[in-house]
Amino acid sequence: MKKITLLAALFAGFAMNAQTTFFSDDFNDEDVSDWTIYDEDGDGNNWGDLFAVTDQNGNPVTPISLISRSWQTVPLTPDNWIVSPAIDLTTASGDVLLTWKVQAAAAEWDNENYSVYVATSSDLADLESATVTFTEVYDDPNDEGTQYERSLDLSSLSGETVYLAFRHHNVTDMDYLSIDDVTISGVLAVGTNEFKGFNHFIANNNLNLSANTSMEKVALYNMLGQQVVSQKLNSNNETVSLSGLQSGVYIATVSIDGASKSFKIVKN
Repeated sequence: MKKITLLAALFAGFAMNAQTTFFSDDFNDEDVSDWTIYDEDGDGNNWGDLFAVTDQNGNPVTPISLISRSWQTVPLTPDNWIVSPAIDLTTASGDVLLTWKVQAAAAEWDNENYSVYVATSSDLADLESATVTFTEVYDDPNDEGTQYERSLDLSSLSGETVYLAFRHHNVTDMDYLSIDDVTISGVLAVGTNEFKGFNHFIANNNLNLSANTSMEKVALYNMLGQQVVSQKLNSNNETVSLSGLQSGVYIATVSIDGASKSFKIVKN
């Protein structure tokens, strides 16, 4: 059992080494020109009309973020969409997670309804019928207009090119909805561009490595999950001595440009 646990932890570590961000937007540049905006209710108000809400004294109550309103001197009933540019998940493998932060007004003006859709098409009808969705009515239990983090599992869309949409709808006469720090992250698939042309073989008690680009590091682990070799690399062709190792099976992991590839080797 101990051996299995250690090996599981080892492979989990490999996955973490290959973690990458596929898309992110914190809206700090107040530029959403790469997103597509739809005012489906036709009232002329939409996402990005402003990027921060202030109080009566001009003090910010939200960070710089993506904002849609359900009240702007008069009650509004928004059906506001914003759709991301194409997001490439073709190099993703396994777990992919979308995270964002959401905030609404304090006290009784916080019940903003919104939805999140992710699909392989940017068409609004396709997004609305997507199977990967999230909907909530924001309701801060503390009535303080607190910013909360939310997440949505996108693992079913690994290997696809996708579009992400936020929709502010089915609400009237509240105040504002703020979306911030949108990130999609996950694990790079083995065989991504970094490892095209990668080869390895054992000869003369050495592990020989080659790749199209410069490698950064190699580590070897025994079957108990113990690291037995760690060596920095800085070229396309590298040699790692195995002379100090006992005969047996080892797991090797090689790093290139922040991505990692693991494979099994046998020393005779």
